[in-house]
Amino acid sequence: MTNCKYIDNYITMVRSADPFPYCKWQHRLCDFIEKVFETENVYVDEEQLEKYLALQKYFDYRLLPWELFVFTLHICTYTEQGYLRFPYCFVNVGRGAGKNGLLSFIDFCLLTPIHGVKNYDIYIYAMSEDQAKTSWTDIYCILEDNKATMKKYFYWTKEIITNKATNSSLYYCTSSAKSQDGQRPGKIDMDEYHSYLDMKLVDVAQTGLGKKKNSRKTTVSTNGLVRGGPFDSKLETAMEVLDGEEDDNGELYFICCIDSEEEIDNEEAWFKANPSLYPAMSTYYDMMREIRLEYKEYKKNPAEHVSFPAKRMNCPPKILENEVTPWENVLDD
Repeated sequence: MTNCKYIDNYITMVRSADPFPYCKWQHRLCDFIEKVFETENVYVDEEQLEKYLALQKYFDYRLLPWELFVFTLHICTYTEQGYLRFPYCFVNVGRGAGKNGLLSFIDFCLLTPIHGVKNYDIYIYAMSEDQAKTSWTDIYCILEDNKATMKKYFYWTKEIITNKATNSSLYYCTSSAKSQDGQRPGKIDMDEYHSYLDMKLVDVAQTGLGKKKNSRKTTVSTNGLVRGGPFDSKLETAMEVLDGEEDDNGELYFICCIDSEEEIDNEEAWFKANPSLYPAMSTYYDMMREIRLEYKEYKKNPAEHVSFPAKRMNCPPKILENEVTPWENVLDD
């Protein structure tokens, strides 16, 4: 084990299938993380981590075990030399799991003095402006809802959010690769990566990394209907890394999906794709009601409801492997 409760608690949940079974990707990831802590001189900055987690008081939700696991590894785990062990993170969970909520909390934390890096600008990218604004708007609303307190620490408009102490700003970006040249980000976010048709935007965004201390990239996505693009390439790399065939190069791969198409009909297996389906959560029954409704519609007409297996279960039907999806389906999240 790693001697960090947020990492070890989650690994225990996966191993014990509590509260539900976890997919093969999660078991491979746990093996991988345990190996990293056993064979490398890495550590979790527990003091920094707890200071970050105290900021949850401004949010209307608390991080779930899987989110605490990802946050700890991606944000607060360092090498012996003090470098980030996992500066890059790929989170692929089913629709409704709360990936944007996690991204919002991460970015909020990294703007603050707790991070200790000034001028640490963060850029959120997506193929549509509405999607790029999702996590940005979450933070904007938190500032508005706590205006009396937050105005002491932040400036904000409807286009930019800036921490006064660190001069670190949060931006949302359009999908135009040309408009991104010349940026000097501390961190970049890639939202709904499944909709990226090529690597142009990714390549332009990444070229600005490395100029700031603790440079990071966080990629969040459901699966989708576009095949053969950057998302599929990322999944292939993840499989090679978690199978021990390739070096991870500092990237954490957190992937949740059902293990086969047959599991679409097994409600207990739905948790494999959505690790936020906890019966104790206040949102559980509303979420399950919606997923069950979508499942019934899918069963009646699978061809018209392919987003259910593709995005809710993270398991696109094999019939789509060689098809090109209409652009409106790519944006339908």
